[in-house]
Amino acid sequence: MESNKPPQTQISKEEARAALEQIDGIEHESQRKHTPAWAYAILGTSFGVTIAGTIIGWKYWWVLFLLIGVACIALAIWDNNRNVRPSMKQPIQEDPKTNWAAALAPAFMMPLIWFVPEGSVVGGIIAGVVVAVVTTAVMIYGEKNR
Repeated sequence: MESNKPPQTQISKEEARAALEQIDGIEHESQRKHTPAWAYAILGTSFGVTIAGTIIGWKYWWVLFLLIGVACIALAIWDNNRNVRPSMKQPIQEDPKTNWAAALAPAFMMPLIWFVPEGSVVGGIIAGVVVAVVTTAVMIYGEKNR
């Protein structure tokens, strides 16, 4: 009785290594890539400049605030679209948890506008630096914990 199995072929060690390197490359490319810290630093600094500009009395602070909103939406879309499409053979993974600290930090920073006297350059700069540092740190911390 004949077997239905195809004849086995021998592959060389070099071919096996090359195949394993290709598999490792695919696995490495499919892993989630983290957003660089400089992107968060730019967003945090922009938010700090917006707060400082608001306190100092800059007339066009809202333009920068709108640009930050657009940048955050673009970053969220880019972050969501760069992962590999799930396959039926891949194990089911839990969605990343929401970074509530990053979502609520701007809301807790906004009262600085009320507590610092309007038109105070020194107060505006200090508030802007505090907001920039806290916002950047919260976003980077949230990214590291994903």
